[in-house]
Parts: sequence; structure tokens; C-alpha cells
Amino acid sequence: MAIKCILLYKLPKGVLPTKSDAERIISVLTEQLCCVQEGGRGTGGGLGEKQLEALINIYKQTQAPDLTAVASPVSLTDVWAFRLVREAPSKTFLMIRLAGPRGGLRVTEAEPSIRSFLERRLDYRQRAQLAIQSYSWSMGDKHSDVTVKLLQVSQQAQTPKVLAVEVTYHPAVDLAAGGAVLAELAGRIADLVGPEGPGQPGSLVLLQPDYSRFNAEELPGAFGPMHIVVAYNELLAEGLGAR
Repeated sequence: MAIKCILLYKLPKGVLPTKSDAERIISVLTEQLCCVQEGGRGTGGGLGEKQLEALINIYKQTQAPDLTAVASPVSLTDVWAFRLVREAPSKTFLMIRLAGPRGGLRVTEAEPSIRSFLERRLDYRQRAQLAIQSYSWSMGDKHSDVTVKLLQVSQQAQTPKVLAVEVTYHPAVDLAAGGAVLAELAGRIADLVGPEGPGQPGSLVLLQPDYSRFNAEELPGAFGPMHIVVAYNELLAEGLGAR
């Protein structure tokens, strides 16, 4: 397992990403960073094949109207069930959002059958499924230690609600050892995409999940699937919360 970080493409509140936003990011990756499309023969604007990274089933006991309220405070316990289709396809991970406006989070691995149990619980009055899909590039050449992905978050194959860039550094699994390398790469990408300006309202912002809030039983020292769940949870909370 490698170590990852995510940069959210942050837009003004209420604004959804567009095709031109994605093209702006792709242009930086392929033209300025010389990223090579995975499965392709070189750089260039071709997107290649879209990959499914994760499916997230959201179960809420509160009466929230739609995805614009996904990250709002809740009064009862909510559960988000993550399936990492590429990293850990046979497992289910639960992000449990405890009661209260600033309730804590717990992450745990569960049996795949837990999804069926959650579907049968009648007290979950609001349900939604999100998909995180990606296009992938290798930075520099096909044998690079760095993979860069354009992430798109959508519901039921609709227009993406959130864009992000995921950077993966393959040799490092220790958070401390790989953190400096990732921070440098992420900063470089964010600088190249540039700040908000006339005609380009968005900018890339590095998300910094607080892994230390979880105990060692939940998140071991080596970066693994549960860290990815925490990072994706941060992406959804920050990205959808601004909609």
C-alpha cells in the first residue's frame, strides 16, 4: 500500500464544477507535469478509461432533504459504508458519525454483509449512494513512483458534484516518511493550477485529515485502506458541505 493525499478543487459556495474545470486540471497534469496516461503511450489530453474507486452508502436517521445537507450537523448516529473497489474490493469499512453537532467519528472494518443489515434498518430515513471515479496518470513516465488521479464525486451517474486530485507516492507507507514528499508534490500541483481569478473561480486546496483523532486499533501506523476511508470522508464532508 502506498501513501496518498487529496487536493479538493474548491469553488464558491453553491457552484458546481464544470467540464472546463476538469480540463484546466488535466492541462496542468499532462502539459506542465508531463504526466503519462495510465494504459496510454504518452502525454496528451486523452482521458482514457474512467475507473471506479469507491462506493459510499450513506445512512442518515435525520430528515435531510438531499446531498446538499450531507455534511450538516446531525442529532443521531449516521453511518457511511465505504467499499474501496480498487484498494480493498472484498471489504466494507464503516465511518460512524456520533451524535451531536460536533460528534466524533469512528472508523472500523466490517463484514460485507453489514450493508444488507443497514439497508433493512427502517430508522435510517434518508439513504444515498455516492461514487468516486477517477482518471489516472503516472508522473514523468509509466515507471514513476507517483500516480496522480483526477477524482470525480457523483450520485447516480449525474454530473460530478466534486472534483479533486489524488496524489499517490508508492514507495512510502509510513505517514511521517512520505508526508514531506507528498506535501511538496501537492503544493507544486496546486501552484500550477493557480489561484482563483476572473474566468477561473476554483483552486486546489490540500485536505489534511486528522488521522491522530483515531486510536491505533482503528488506524495503524502504516498507511492502509482505513486511512483512505478517512481521507475520502474528508473529501466528501468538505466538498459536499460547500454545495
